[in-house]
Amino acid sequence: MNIEVEIKIEINNFENIKAKVAAIGKLVKSIRQIDDYFIPSHRDFFAQKPCPTEWLRIRTNPDKVIFEYDKAVNMTVNGDYDYAEEYETAISEADELRKILNFLDFKKVVTIDKQREYWDCGDVEVALDKIEGLGTFIEAEAKGDFKDATQAKHACLKFLKELGIENAENREIKKGYPVLFLEKNN
Repeated sequence: MNIEVEIKIEINNFENIKAKVAAIGKLVKSIRQIDDYFIPSHRDFFAQKPCPTEWLRIRTNPDKVIFEYDKAVNMTVNGDYDYAEEYETAISEADELRKILNFLDFKKVVTIDKQREYWDCGDVEVALDKIEGLGTFIEAEAKGDFKDATQAKHACLKFLKELGIENAENREIKKGYPVLFLEKNN
């Protein structure tokens, strides 16, 4: 299990933010990711309000395919949570896994097609995302050695402020890309 602490903000000035990130960080990789999100027949993760507390997906990267389950920990009524527990494993036959999920009565809810750039900025990893049919975003994820989730979140907020993204704590998007996509396109 890994603990994930990140802050996501929608940005309209993608190239400007990218230039600022490039001035302080190092590009790790630029890839296209395709995420297929699934729900079991007995429980609709996307019906959980104000937003899902669980996600099950197959993530297709250029070099590998990952099967992942995430669960938010200590979610509040406004959708905020301390961190997400992540469980993942590489799979060699994605189409076979999709067939298995179908046989087990799992339903694919949405596919998110994203162009993502990963940037190493010390204690913060930055993902700059262009999501097909949704827009452009920055995610700042704590990667340093932090005492707790609160300290890690403060480090992400401070980093975003240094990029010129003001008021990030009030602009933070607590919903995942699949929820945002479904809301925008339904």
